[in-house]
Amino acid sequence: KNENKRFYPASITKIMTAIVVLENCPDLDSSVRVGYDSTNEFWEGDPNKAGVSDAAFEAGQTNLTYRDCLYALMLVSACEAANILALNLCGSIENFTALMNATAKRLGCTGTHFSNAHGLWEPENYSTPYDMYLISRYAYDRVPGFMEICDTYSYDFPPNVHNPEGYTMFTTNQLIKPSSDFYLEYVHGIKTGSINEYYDETGTHPGLRCLVTTAQKNGYTYLLVTMQAPFFNDSGEQYQYSALDHYNLYEWAYKSFIYQEVISKGEICTELDVLQGEEDRIQLVADSDFTTIIPSDLAEDKNGPVQRKRTLLFDEVIAPVKKGEILGKMDIVYQGEVVKTVDLVAAKSIERSQIAYLADRAKSLTETSWFSPLLMLLLACILLNIVLMTIRRRKLIQEARRNERLRRRKNAGR
Repeated sequence: KNENKRFYPASITKIMTAIVVLENCPDLDSSVRVGYDSTNEFWEGDPNKAGVSDAAFEAGQTNLTYRDCLYALMLVSACEAANILALNLCGSIENFTALMNATAKRLGCTGTHFSNAHGLWEPENYSTPYDMYLISRYAYDRVPGFMEICDTYSYDFPPNVHNPEGYTMFTTNQLIKPSSDFYLEYVHGIKTGSINEYYDETGTHPGLRCLVTTAQKNGYTYLLVTMQAPFFNDSGEQYQYSALDHYNLYEWAYKSFIYQEVISKGEICTELDVLQGEEDRIQLVADSDFTTIIPSDLAEDKNGPVQRKRTLLFDEVIAPVKKGEILGKMDIVYQGEVVKTVDLVAAKSIERSQIAYLADRAKSLTETSWFSPLLMLLLACILLNIVLMTIRRRKLIQEARRNERLRRRKNAGR
């Protein structure tokens, strides 16, 4: 719903921040510099940068690593951690956001632009639910260590001046907190985002909540992105609407839907006649799998919403036929809409038979338009030749008899 509409992503921006760091930092356990340049913007009077979430890091602290900052970034949504990572990795926020935007473009995002590393409100920091899906799916599938970090419940940070014994902080994600009303044991990660309200030249605007999570249960994996949930309820109290939405959607999906394998790779779908081959029939099989999600109460219905429509490219084929040669198509139709087209290919190779080839050529010859006239002409020629040979034979016989009579007369005259 509204998957291509632009929204302010708030702290789910930090998903991209984590991707850029994990892909570009050669050693996560190396130390970072913690300077005032990572926190100054939160104290300069911009109402959109005041009262931000942080991990209690202190300027001048020397015992923090990239890894510590990544856990602060993803668990407690620490805004100073985002700036520390950006400044240490790229030297400036501008250079870092350029990497963020280049990565978004590489992933196919068309409605996204990042102007900071933490997600605090700025007019040029925006994305869409679908783009955030592309970003999150990429991090889930392709970025080592990402899910381990964002699916962590708590993390122990090293000591500093105000926490001389060190300290522990906990995730802001209500769906992976065992004490939360929204806890689901099969949910994993990924990132929360929230802005209570934001300010621009037109005035004050109500805040929003964003959330990206994944779920794995019964062999099925879901990834869910929601943006623009209300920050407050009707009574003006803070409420976790995004967590409620994720909780309800996952529970509904796992109870109501299953994946059904509609067609499997190598499945025999039909047969086709083969001419001039060592075999006269060939099986066509699906060239790929296709699985779709359908309501569980329709899964066993053979006349249900998922249908298969077969189209052959030829009524018959002429040998030789190569294994894997595309000879047909299978449309997968879900509730009247073609959702997938699968190639139907030859299950094996069939070589040409010379005997069958010659026989077929002979048969083809007899079916040509000029064959009958030619045959009649040939028969007429044969008959004419027979008549001429008969006439010639008769003449020869008569000539021989005449010569014989002449010889006898000549002998009788002696």
